[in-house]
Amino acid sequence: MQMGKQRAGRIEWRRLLLALPFAAVLAACSTVPEATRAPAPATPSEAATATAHVQQRRDWHFAADGVTFSNRLESARLNDVRRLGAGDYAVTIAPEIVPINPSPWYGFTVSAEAERPLRIEFRYRDGKARYWPKLSRDGKRWHAATPEQFAEGEQGTALTVDAGPQPLHVFAQPPIGIGAFADWGNALVERGVARRSVIGESERDRPLHMLALGNPDAREVLLVLGRQHPPETTGTQALMGFVDELAADSPLARDFRERTLVIVVPLLNPDGVVEGNWRGNINGQDLNRDWGPFTQSETRAVRDLLERELDDKGRRLAFAIDFHSTWSDVFYTVEEAPSRRPGGVLRRWIDDMQQRYPGRIRESASPSGNSAVFKNWAFRQYRAPTVTYEVGDKTGSEQLHELATFAADSVMRILLDATPPTGPAGAP
Repeated sequence: MQMGKQRAGRIEWRRLLLALPFAAVLAACSTVPEATRAPAPATPSEAATATAHVQQRRDWHFAADGVTFSNRLESARLNDVRRLGAGDYAVTIAPEIVPINPSPWYGFTVSAEAERPLRIEFRYRDGKARYWPKLSRDGKRWHAATPEQFAEGEQGTALTVDAGPQPLHVFAQPPIGIGAFADWGNALVERGVARRSVIGESERDRPLHMLALGNPDAREVLLVLGRQHPPETTGTQALMGFVDELAADSPLARDFRERTLVIVVPLLNPDGVVEGNWRGNINGQDLNRDWGPFTQSETRAVRDLLERELDDKGRRLAFAIDFHSTWSDVFYTVEEAPSRRPGGVLRRWIDDMQQRYPGRIRESASPSGNSAVFKNWAFRQYRAPTVTYEVGDKTGSEQLHELATFAADSVMRILLDATPPTGPAGAP
């Protein structure tokens, strides 16, 4: 009976992932122009001199056309709307702070009193188009705008849609918000494979949840971190697939959990997700540039968690993986890490992935001192194999789930092979 519940939980979540039609997005997005290289993100000291702007939640009603735009949904972002002419509108998408990485997330609903076509021009402040629009009538079933609906223009990009009384959702990506994380975590807890706790609060006092899987007395710890940056939903899908495989009712996963403690912090930036921020938390701070400065409550919560679970208990951080999204699939690693050398845990894992999926994922290594990102801090602090797993914005649901599942299987096999069986922490 328990095995049946476990299998059902995994199937239900996979169906949810497959309901987000990223495979269709791949085809539709083939005409999207190549993104420009991102400028160097602001350092904490630079960002500290600026003030973050929280968008105003409101409706924009235009009586002449009987049209209403709204940004009242969770994860929505819409800063202004102007009527250019009959059925012709310009929406302004602005970041929470500048300077900022060019990740112009947007999300809104549009409705009309009577069915009519609308042209919506996107105007970005401090950025240019990155995401191909995803559309939904119910907020559950999504599809990419067709190339006929979405095209570049001199002022930016423009979307043509048919609006009516039922609000049309227009988002940069199908949003994965706080409720989806809660549902996913609840399924793992109800199966009895995970334990949930709160490790701290966000800057706006939202709880930061941790899931723990495996042996609470194990010496080895695998850390999984996610959603430091609000728009990066393909990274969230990969994280969930990765953790689901660690939680599977398979001989490999059961053996791994007997010998390892898995710590998962899947949503580090709930405030930014709720607000539809481009990059930062509610203060406009890029959390993945705050590992070392620790100016924000979110990064401090994870730092303190690791001090409790590792430093105070004499455990070893065996592997740390931080899930993100960018323009293509990339593994960011620490250049000088011994685990990248032949035979090392990280080298074996990356080689395993690249051999299974030739040419699919590249590695990019840089010195640990070049920025205050999580992987650099975790390596300096714990000398652990650390990797930032970047998932492409346009990587389809089925493909990213397949890669994430294999990534989890590979890391379990490698860590089990690299670590002899041991008793509880402190035992011989």
